[in-house]
Amino acid sequence: MKFYLILVLILLLKYQNSSAQVFTTGVIFGTSATQVEGDGYAGYDKLGLIVGGFTSAKIAKNWSAQFEIYYIGKGSKKNAKPSKGIYHSFKLSLNYIEIPVALRFHYKKFIFETGLYNRNYTKLIFHFIIKKDEFGVIPVVNYPIKKYDFGGFIGFSYQLNDHISFNFRSKNSLIPFRNFENFDQNIGIFNKLLNRGWYNVDLNLTARYQFGT
Repeated sequence: MKFYLILVLILLLKYQNSSAQVFTTGVIFGTSATQVEGDGYAGYDKLGLIVGGFTSAKIAKNWSAQFEIYYIGKGSKKNAKPSKGIYHSFKLSLNYIEIPVALRFHYKKFIFETGLYNRNYTKLIFHFIIKKDEFGVIPVVNYPIKKYDFGGFIGFSYQLNDHISFNFRSKNSLIPFRNFENFDQNIGIFNKLLNRGWYNVDLNLTARYQFGT
């Protein structure tokens, strides 16, 4: 929280007397394709909803900072394939309120960005896990999941007109949202190097509507 307060105060103090100051707000709607590094199930097979809003501030020529808040669904999924003799299925659903801050560079109709979402105010609202085999639901134990996520992202937007833009982001947890248990597999580059736990990895595609001009 302190990080965001400091950023907002800097922006307000730096530009409150500037005639070039520009603040814009808008809404965000889209989808996430997600997986979890470390759970043993590869592929962006879990889809989630993204819905929220943003506020942007121009901070220099061709540069802006953007503060966002939205709901996002993450997790992982692997379907059974009985025709191939695969009866095991797995679904992990993670539902967060995420608050990222992005630094953005504007070039013609494109905006290139990088940023972070902070652990203090990215909160896990609820989650559930379903595991099945050929005999039915498998009881799930020992899945302690942290109530926050912390990570970074890179992405770009295409500005269709003064109001509508489309944004693509690649995001990754920088710390695990779940530590390894002794029965877990050591999978993924983060875990092979650090032996830490499970990390959210997601691709986000959103449409944004900006109020005003």
